[in-house]
Amino acid sequence: MTHVKGSWKKSPVPREEPPAVGGWHAVGAMDALAKLDASYSGLSHTDAERRLLTGGPNVLPQPSQVGLLAIFLRQFASPLIYLLVFAGALSLAIGDRWDALFIFGVLISNALVGSYQEFKADAGARALRDLVPQVARVRREGSIQEIPSVEIVPGDIVELESGMKVTADLRLVDAHGLHIDESSLTGESLPVVKDAALVLDPGTVAGDRRNMAHAGTIVVEGRGAGVVAATGQATLLAGIGSMLSDSARSAVDTPLVRRMAKLAQRIAAATVSLILVLSLLLALQGEGWREIVLLAIALAVAAIPEGLPIAVTIALSAAASRMADRNVIVRALPAVEGLGSCTLIATDKTGTLTLNRLTVNRIVLPDGTTVDREQWLDGTRHEILGEIGCAAAICNEAHLTDTGSPVGDAVDIALLDLARETGNDPEKLLGIHRLGIVPYEPVARFAAVEADLPDGSRLVVKGAPETVLAMCSDLPDDVLDLAERIARDGYRVLVLADGKFSQSSGPISNRLHGLRLLGFVGLSDPLRFGVVEAIAKCREAGISVRMITGDHPTTALAIAKQLALDEGGEHVTTGADLARMQEGSRSFIEAVEEAEIFARIEPAQKLAIVTALQRSGHIVAVTGDGVNDGPALHAADIGVAMGKGGTDVARAASDLVIADDNFATILAGIEEGRVTFLNIRKIVIFMLATGLAEILMFIAALAAGLPMPLTPVQLLWLNLVTNGMQDVTLGFGKGEGDELRQAPRSKLSSLIDRDALILMLPGTLVMTLVAVWLMAEHLAAGKSVDEARNAVLFLVVVFQNAFLLSVRNLHLPFWRWHPPENGWLFAGLSTALLLHLAAQHVPLTQKLLGVSPIGIEVALQSLAAALAVLLATDAAKWWLGRQAPATGTLLME
Repeated sequence: MTHVKGSWKKSPVPREEPPAVGGWHAVGAMDALAKLDASYSGLSHTDAERRLLTGGPNVLPQPSQVGLLAIFLRQFASPLIYLLVFAGALSLAIGDRWDALFIFGVLISNALVGSYQEFKADAGARALRDLVPQVARVRREGSIQEIPSVEIVPGDIVELESGMKVTADLRLVDAHGLHIDESSLTGESLPVVKDAALVLDPGTVAGDRRNMAHAGTIVVEGRGAGVVAATGQATLLAGIGSMLSDSARSAVDTPLVRRMAKLAQRIAAATVSLILVLSLLLALQGEGWREIVLLAIALAVAAIPEGLPIAVTIALSAAASRMADRNVIVRALPAVEGLGSCTLIATDKTGTLTLNRLTVNRIVLPDGTTVDREQWLDGTRHEILGEIGCAAAICNEAHLTDTGSPVGDAVDIALLDLARETGNDPEKLLGIHRLGIVPYEPVARFAAVEADLPDGSRLVVKGAPETVLAMCSDLPDDVLDLAERIARDGYRVLVLADGKFSQSSGPISNRLHGLRLLGFVGLSDPLRFGVVEAIAKCREAGISVRMITGDHPTTALAIAKQLALDEGGEHVTTGADLARMQEGSRSFIEAVEEAEIFARIEPAQKLAIVTALQRSGHIVAVTGDGVNDGPALHAADIGVAMGKGGTDVARAASDLVIADDNFATILAGIEEGRVTFLNIRKIVIFMLATGLAEILMFIAALAAGLPMPLTPVQLLWLNLVTNGMQDVTLGFGKGEGDELRQAPRSKLSSLIDRDALILMLPGTLVMTLVAVWLMAEHLAAGKSVDEARNAVLFLVVVFQNAFLLSVRNLHLPFWRWHPPENGWLFAGLSTALLLHLAAQHVPLTQKLLGVSPIGIEVALQSLAAALAVLLATDAAKWWLGRQAPATGTLLME
């Protein structure tokens, strides 16, 4: 342990550059404070503002972004696009300029749309980083404050503790068991033990600078403080050109989008095979080779959903925006849909299920006397209560602000309140000189402080009963029963003990025995509003909830009863129970699968629990807030970190961040995830059905001896109108209202299953048969081929409008209004239809597409046929509603 103090100095110009004799590691802590014109109590607000203006914000170099031109050119990196480019070039070569112009226009239009969406997705991913800004705890004018890390300036005193990310280069001035992970900076695999008292040789390499904490590293254990020596571009991290990146994964190149692309490739293979057959039939009928090539390529582009990755990205981005409105911040876009697929939530208790506002509500003395909070607030006084309150303030790591408000760990704040309520002066007790400190760490499960008193020293220990009681002597026989009794009532149990010595003698660790038991402190943490209802809704949605906590088993059980989580009985699985089994064994996995409540769980055991649940077939979402939750969050299918109380490590390891730390918000995220899955399913169904209808239409027309029902340019127009104006709007759907009453879908592969095919085929067949009939009817009536194609083209546009209207809800009839409705869908449907109507009246598009205004008879026939599509699809919905849920999957893994 080291401790350094300095005096307050003011200077108009801070010095950020290293001292001339070497780096900051080569000067003592006091000298560093002096050279930086700083003090141990921190800068003044005025001085900090002046330094921020002089030195600029604490911002590290940002990774280079892909330029707009590169993004635009990337849109052409597709074999199908290459074929279309070749077709356009071929059209120019043979003098068909109008076809070439339209083909290249479609290519450029699609590339512009894709570029915009990709750039928007990348920008959204970057913006999501700012939704959870990094903060730092600094000393300003003698008080502890939390400020954005970008506002850190040279000379600031920064507080460090487990789980924090270091956001500037610090010359340490305090170090209490401080271990920092520097692997991202130096490659050292083990955490480095820090010592603020060291003064190192100027030539010491970065990996051996044990008196420094560098930007980009992470505190894994202990506590400390350091004076900011360098910020932003002046840090070691920036100097060596390295960047620790925790940004969200690209929304355009995610595993989910790649799986969508794989689906498109499989459909492409099947489509190309059909097109080859179609081309052979055309050749046998004597069609020209240019027409065959252009038609085959245009039909492939129309039938293959090459825009599916973009549409899925839009759906995920829209869902991420909706989630942000509901306090769920998305760091990795695939997690949007993934959370909706989860079958089990492994949740923390404190801060997630409860408010994390601990209050001491009960004290049990060693003789069994119980004193509730109402009694000491009403004036009931026990001499020992004053001693307990005094000890609670001495062994305490909280701080008081200028207004007297406590800042620090929730337990320490509650203990300071206890000290005040039992007649003690917290400010005076916190100001007592500490001879030694053992900070609390989860593994040790206790903290200790040795205070310097006029008559000697007083060693105060606080911690878990199992740990602290082993350090005490002269204990009553039923002492463990007392702890159990408090815990059974739903309290978190803490033990206070002390020892008095005439003088300090050696490390605290040598005197952690023979202590006097002061009493048991019972702290309670009320449940969050709405969490009981949220857990009930999870059960209704087919999602199991498991509570994993480090609390006492009886405390965990008491909370579980309030949450109705103890349906399996009174049994709680403890860390000791799991330790007796071989991790990963069948018995271990079965024990984890059967348990609902886990207590006294170590961090490594939480990871083992998550792994066992996954091996049992669950898709697991894990909540966490501490540095020790990092491995479990990373291993989970969906890692969910707490935004307010969570550490930087927890957030960096997570896929989602809950901004309000409320379990009920996770349920909102699950609902949005299921809505997203449904939206993607609708996009796929719409794209495949309309594409398949166009292919079947050509095959049926040729089989009946009819001319091609549409020209290549008309097919490209349909592709542009359909994909550009309608299918993406399905991604903005807000759900059908019953998502949380459905069982979770275990795999993405269920996007295309038997139910989806049954929904697709009736409408597809109606589109095919009516289009061929209309073509034959016009030709039989003496109309020209161009007039017949003009009617078929309008008919297909209306067909697609109708099918879009039908699949906006996969269960209800098309005429049922089912809020919340998707306004974007109706806008896209109307725009697509109006664009085509306008094209029929504009001379340029009339010539390009070979279209003209349609007569009233064709319009009525098209509307009647659209109604037939709606009725056929609704008949499929009705039939599926009478069947048992199908499970088989097709077309996808």
